Amino acid sequence: MTDDLCYKLNYLGRLLLSQVNQRIRVHGVTQGQLPVLCCLHDEEGQTQKELCQKIQVEQPTMANTLYRMERDGLIYRTLNEDDKRQARIFLSEKTRPTVEVLRIKRDEVIAAMTRHMTREELETFHRLLDKAMQSLENQKSDE
Repeated sequence: MTDDLCYKLNYLGRLLLSQVNQRIRVHGVTQGQLPVLCCLHDEEGQTQKELCQKIQVEQPTMANTLYRMERDGLIYRTLNEDDKRQARIFLSEKTRPTVEVLRIKRDEVIAAMTRHMTREELETFHRLLDKAMQSLENQKSDE
């Protein structure tokens, strides 16, 4: 399995998410919720559709995530004044100050993962990941 790129990427993803989860769960948040919190921290009042596009997840996945987050008091929704069929999503007051701490904990895991990489290697790593994702996204749109 050491030569299987698919296995390596899967294992890396599982390791990364497991360690992020370990560091943030004390705040009542999971790694699946973290991108939503970060997006809302950067720009509150987004719709579910906008969050799906930015985080690149399917609508049903986002709907379930948002439901749990609202249930747990991490976010709240208000009806869109322009279109009553849509809701705008906001961070709760208890969550807002926590997002920066969560980002720091996530970044600590990434720093540990990349600590043996030079700056140039890290830049190359990012470029290669971007190329790989773009190739698969292009293939998906061609089907």
